[in-house]
Amino acid sequence: MGARGLMAVERPGTRPSWSDVDLGAVAANFREVRRRVRPDVEVIASIKANAYGHGAVEVARTLAAEGADWLATGSFDEAVAVREAGVDRPILLFAGPLPDAIPAALRHGFVPTVHDLELARAVSAAGRGPARVWIKVDSGLGRLGVPLEEAEAFARAVSGLPNVLVEGLYTHLPFQDVAGRRWAADRLPAFQALAERLVRAGLPLRVTQALSSAGILAGLEDGSSAVCPGHVLYGIPPASADIVDMTPFRPALRVVETRLIHLSAHPEERTAGVGGGVRLPAGAVTGVVPFGRTDGYRDARGGERAEMLIRGRRVPVRGVSLEHTTLDLTGIETAVGDEVVVLGDQGDEAITAVDIAGWQGVSVDDVVLAFDRRLPRFYV
Repeated sequence: MGARGLMAVERPGTRPSWSDVDLGAVAANFREVRRRVRPDVEVIASIKANAYGHGAVEVARTLAAEGADWLATGSFDEAVAVREAGVDRPILLFAGPLPDAIPAALRHGFVPTVHDLELARAVSAAGRGPARVWIKVDSGLGRLGVPLEEAEAFARAVSGLPNVLVEGLYTHLPFQDVAGRRWAADRLPAFQALAERLVRAGLPLRVTQALSSAGILAGLEDGSSAVCPGHVLYGIPPASADIVDMTPFRPALRVVETRLIHLSAHPEERTAGVGGGVRLPAGAVTGVVPFGRTDGYRDARGGERAEMLIRGRRVPVRGVSLEHTTLDLTGIETAVGDEVVVLGDQGDEAITAVDIAGWQGVSVDDVVLAFDRRLPRFYV
């Protein structure tokens, strides 16, 4: 089904490329996550990276309506936009702001992450009464966070600062394969032991969190009081199919479509493409859509054949430039203005983000995030 089958929205002819986001899928995916965790476990919904390219404000409204306990993002501006849109859920700022941004974060009521003493002291200086913070622990990812072996002393030092309340302790253990699952399972007990020691020492840790999408779907368990799903809320596989089953989850990026703007018949054999690198046989027909690299699309890697859909049929991609993509339409009756599906279904055929990721040699979230660049979004 193309975009017109989903929504009665007139698509602009000035730049006829767009995406449809299914907020119903986001809501259903959230409910499936909630079903899989214990009733007493809080769900921190990750809306980082503009809700993985789906639009932070609209997704935040949906998740808040579904009862998300927290929203979390690494973008201060996106957090402000969500709050100004009237979403009143608590917002955790993943690590990112510099110390001089802490006063603004506290004024907006956001809960900052601290991963060094400079940030913690900035909170202490800006806080008017106890300001809530969460401590990020590096349990082996090697990215942001206090190293696990130093985290107990660090948490004690932060809790001793005036105007600071250490409310949360969290870590991130993403993985994509069986070996990664073993690695995460091995690290979880160390984080859990840290949290237990800090609670015994008197820190009022109300929230602890270690599991994200991959851990939830792969069946890992821990004693934390919260989980933080990201990928799975948008129907994006967080790990390989042999360890996570995405069957109950629906892609939120429902369709990416464009329209045919040009047709060319080639009665004689000829070359085309940059440097004449494409050979067209006699009788070939090509078409052009206004959808290119700047819209988030890419040429297939060597040996792969990318495709799009037109009139319910798969057609080969013959070249991708900054603003346009050329298609091989030989043998198909088409007309300027026809809808062309980049991602989604049309008739009995479908192209998924997994398909595109395979053609381009990237991850599924790379594909979805790339489409966030300038495509207008319409919400189902």
